[in-house]
Amino acid sequence: MKSLKLGIVLLFLAKVGSAQYSLTFCENVNDAGKPQHPSNFFMVSPSGSALKVLLKADEGFKTDKMDFKVFYINETGKEEEISKMPQKIEPKWNYTWKELVFFDPGNYRVKVYDSKGTYLTSANVNVKQQ
Repeated sequence: MKSLKLGIVLLFLAKVGSAQYSLTFCENVNDAGKPQHPSNFFMVSPSGSALKVLLKADEGFKTDKMDFKVFYINETGKEEEISKMPQKIEPKWNYTWKELVFFDPGNYRVKVYDSKGTYLTSANVNVKQQ
């Protein structure tokens, strides 16, 4: 009986500690929070092109602020932080997005952290120049 109780407690803790977040790159986000033309590959003009990064939370956000950090991934695979964008979060939201403007081709990673600095999720995007 003790092992059953312990198993139930462990399952509960795993569920509580594993809120599901997803990060999607897309051309736009509609009013319902759906990504328009999602992809991890985009062509940009030499004068810069905008795309959106959409963050969704399956069970809502458990914070009042997020930080979106953008990293350039160099030829050796090392990340170089190039931007940090804060985002205030309303209690009823289950998604938010940021607009990113890319000028230079390359591989990039966006990581998202909550207000306490806890890592939530990340995604990569490959940018090519037209």
